[in-house]
Amino acid sequence: MPELLVVATSAALDARDLVRALERAVGDRTRVRAAPGLLAEGEPGEGLVVDGARARGATVLVLAPGGPDLANHALLTVAAAREARLPVAAVVVAGPGGAAQRETLRAHAMTQVVELPDPQAPMGRVADWPLEEWLAAEPAIASSVGVALTPYGGWVPRPTPDPRTAGREAIGEALEEIVRAEGPVLAARAFGLLNKAAGGKKLTSMVRTPISAGAYRLRQQGAIEVVPADATPGQGDEVLRISGSPAVRVRELGPRTLDEVPLEEIAELMRRLRAAGAGELRRATLDAYGLRRMTTRADELLGLAEELAAEDLD
Repeated sequence: MPELLVVATSAALDARDLVRALERAVGDRTRVRAAPGLLAEGEPGEGLVVDGARARGATVLVLAPGGPDLANHALLTVAAAREARLPVAAVVVAGPGGAAQRETLRAHAMTQVVELPDPQAPMGRVADWPLEEWLAAEPAIASSVGVALTPYGGWVPRPTPDPRTAGREAIGEALEEIVRAEGPVLAARAFGLLNKAAGGKKLTSMVRTPISAGAYRLRQQGAIEVVPADATPGQGDEVLRISGSPAVRVRELGPRTLDEVPLEEIAELMRRLRAAGAGELRRATLDAYGLRRMTTRADELLGLAEELAAEDLD
């Protein structure tokens, strides 16, 4: 069962009323717990709170009292959660105080910051919070340019049958596994990973054809969604993702090359960089991915993504 862990940044802050309000809001589909800090002693046998949270796959909701130490304590808690690869849903600022600190917090938390004026009467505020969106939060790491990126897990290669001779079921099983780990993923990357795991080197048409057929069989079964190549100008390839999963996930580059990143993913990163105050978006995007050289191909891809990112300004 999914878990929402309310982590208070002060032992003096009573989170019980907020926990009850959250329990009523999410119902029995999500477990809501509270903790007096990620580095506090956890349940018997689990070590620290952060250890238990990681083992249970909890999503962290930071609860911080307003005051002169607001930003310092809240940001330390957010950093500890991200260091442990725990998703951070939001930061809740409880009560009055710390007006200047709130601006600092919003500028550096890289997650949503919401207000809870009266921690003893939270129900009205909780009803307005995007809890479904928060519960779908992913782990994130802070990039060098101040925008949080989701770690790129990637598919762990395993031997797969030769797609030229394997049956559709065997191809589909391996391909769905890759898409679940890497999606949204360009078809060329997913097909190439499968081919390489089978001992192949080049993704020839003889190899691509049966894998593509396997992808469309998975789509017919409702297992994956396939975004046509022409749905994104300049993409030139289909994008595969598990059915019902987010259409875009802003992730670190990971093992991918820049031209293996879906253009919509790059465009969303550019939107976030623009919102964070970045000036030259193409260079800022390279920096976020840990890249240095602005090659001709990189400039072309980033230009296409920048056009997509600019559409919401029209």
